[in-house]
Amino acid sequence: MPFDETEPDPRRVQKWFLDTSPVPDKTFELALVLGGTVSAGAYTAGALDFLIEALDCWEAARAGGDPLVPQHRVVLRVVAGASGGGVNAAIAARALNYEFPHVPQSRTIGSNRAGNPFYDTWIGELTLPRFLETSDMATGLISILNGRAIDQSARNIVSFSGAPKNRSWLASPLRLIFTLTNLAGVPYKVDLTTGSETFVDHADFMRFAVNYPGREATEFRPDELLLDFGQGIPDAIGWDRFSEFAKGTAAFPGGFPPRELSRPVEHYRWRIVPQSDPPPGDRPYFALTPDWAAMQLSGAASADGQYSFLAVDGGATDNEPIELARTALCGIVKRNPREGDKADRAVLLIDPFAGRAELGRYKAGTLVDNLGALVNTMIQQTRYDSRDVVLAADQRVFSRFMLAPRQPPDSKRPAIVSAGLAAFIGFACPAFMRYDYMVGRQSCRDFLRKEFVLPEANTKVFGGPWTQHQKEAYAQDAGPGFLPLIPLAGTAAQPQDLDSWPAGQLNPESYRRAIEDRFRAILRIAAPKPLLWQIASIVGGRISEGLVADKVIHAMNNYLEEAELSGAEV
Repeated sequence: MPFDETEPDPRRVQKWFLDTSPVPDKTFELALVLGGTVSAGAYTAGALDFLIEALDCWEAARAGGDPLVPQHRVVLRVVAGASGGGVNAAIAARALNYEFPHVPQSRTIGSNRAGNPFYDTWIGELTLPRFLETSDMATGLISILNGRAIDQSARNIVSFSGAPKNRSWLASPLRLIFTLTNLAGVPYKVDLTTGSETFVDHADFMRFAVNYPGREATEFRPDELLLDFGQGIPDAIGWDRFSEFAKGTAAFPGGFPPRELSRPVEHYRWRIVPQSDPPPGDRPYFALTPDWAAMQLSGAASADGQYSFLAVDGGATDNEPIELARTALCGIVKRNPREGDKADRAVLLIDPFAGRAELGRYKAGTLVDNLGALVNTMIQQTRYDSRDVVLAADQRVFSRFMLAPRQPPDSKRPAIVSAGLAAFIGFACPAFMRYDYMVGRQSCRDFLRKEFVLPEANTKVFGGPWTQHQKEAYAQDAGPGFLPLIPLAGTAAQPQDLDSWPAGQLNPESYRRAIEDRFRAILRIAAPKPLLWQIASIVGGRISEGLVADKVIHAMNNYLEEAELSGAEV
């Protein structure tokens, strides 16, 4: 099919990119942003587990007719994620249609399977032994680590089911956004005074509309794919195809396999960006124009209107998609009210890495050292936009919130234990990820009690003053003059304890054989000829004798020592 190179319909631009529906009275709308995590995704998973439990418990208490239960509503409209945050967004999209058990610290779990898709994915499935298996190399060398565990986990996520659960606090539809790093790139034409120029954009993203049974939407954005649960909605893509995009956002560059994806090329006509200070009477936006000829010439664009590309970790280009979530709430040329007495929408960033950060290298080292420093720099730089951090920290701004673990004061112990070795170490120890999962639950409970609040003067959301009995029951920790947006009821009101500090739970030496086998197999594929094998072995430091394993195990032991994780709990 020929590509439509005309300007997008201004009426549709107005409807989906500029206008936003007003927030109903006694309602607060929420967009979640789930940042990139690697194994620290267990923290985000625990936080989401508790947030869902808290909203369910509040809804149940309100339905029970208790006159003390606050009657305003919080509605989740958007979930945006990158990398491991995208994995958690995918889990939420599927699981929110069903009942599932929550996992407080007091619950005993056997074999790391809890029937909870967040817990089972991070603690039971994404593990280092599975990533070090060599079965994937029968078809060639694709990535440093085996991605088949991710494939299986994705299948489990999109096939998850249970007793249906109607959650009225979910918007209809729930809008989902994944960031992707598009290795092919998207060419756009720009008309300059000197002629037409083309630039290529690699920071890509996907939008989805998730339709839950009984509350299906009838209108959709022109740049999103549709998901349903068997209701027969026209053009719904199916959960298996959706899982490919989830795997794409989580494909850590080089570490896990890149993913071959495709989408309607028409989506790229709807990359609408705001125009700064437009002249009077001019439209407040630009519509970027894809270079259709360049797409066809590359072979990526097909005759049926699909655009194919290779994707890796969305966090490599946008690790905290706050702007995508924010504009999904209010449109691209507006902003959400920030004042405490007027706020009715907010973006909530859940970020495992908001604590103390280590500085990188300041002196040149070996090639490996310098490359490692470069990778670390790129990871750190894509984590935040300084403006977003400042707004989230500003106590006068009530349209931005951030939930993050907090490092114990005057302690060498990290806020979460899975942050070591560029946040890969959690995969080596399920006890580490379980600990972080419980930290996520605990910190989410504390956040909802103390920080996710509005001034009680905000009558648009709260509907009027709370009684003293309501304040005593639900607002004791919110601070004078403030009320919680999500009151804690039922099991969510109970304290959330942590596991014991997981010292002595990881023995790095137990991975020596698997590391050696994996890297020996990598080198043999990369250098299949005997002479090349000998040269590569020398250059690589005689990998067959375990130098790579020595370095990895040494780095793991160093982290365990620094984080007070190397011995038994004191």
